[in-house]
Amino acid sequence: MALFYLRDIATVQLGLIMSRKKASGDSSYIYKRLTLRAMENGNINLEATEPFYSAEALQDEYLTKAGNIVMKLFSPFNPIVITKKTEGYLFPSQMVSIRPNKHILSEYLCLYLTQDFVAERLLTNYFLIAQRAVTVDSLLNLEVRLPSLKNQHLICDYNQNYHQLCSLRKELVKEEQTMMKYIFSVLSRDKKLL
Repeated sequence: MALFYLRDIATVQLGLIMSRKKASGDSSYIYKRLTLRAMENGNINLEATEPFYSAEALQDEYLTKAGNIVMKLFSPFNPIVITKKTEGYLFPSQMVSIRPNKHILSEYLCLYLTQDFVAERLLTNYFLIAQRAVTVDSLLNLEVRLPSLKNQHLICDYNQNYHQLCSLRKELVKEEQTMMKYIFSVLSRDKKLL
């Protein structure tokens, strides 16, 4: 397993400073903008996005691209791999887009960035700051342990199976709660059993 700085294995792009490009009135340049609320537990809540009216056409580097990772610069960081469904959204300067090189899987890097020890490393110099934010420079200097591509695939497959299992457990709990309510309602009506 090799150790790299993030700057050596990925390109990091800071989001757009919105106030510089915001239209004062009506605009023909309308974008869907990610908000901090839209970044939820490994997913983007598309209902929490907002329209952004720009004074001019924006460069593609400020729009999400499939395969990239978008991450907040505030704790919790909530890194998310962009898919075809979440492609083309404008991300603000409170976020970064991380494009891994060909030797690293986006899913692996995203999973790595979600680990508690990564947040601790990023926040070590910021323990007195109330917002718990990090700079792009501190992110670029983050050390990343990089296993072989084969092991990255294994780790990502295991993680995907784990999340599927968690989802099935949640569904099972909901079904058991529904069944328990039904049993209780049936048995509480039966006066012969009392």
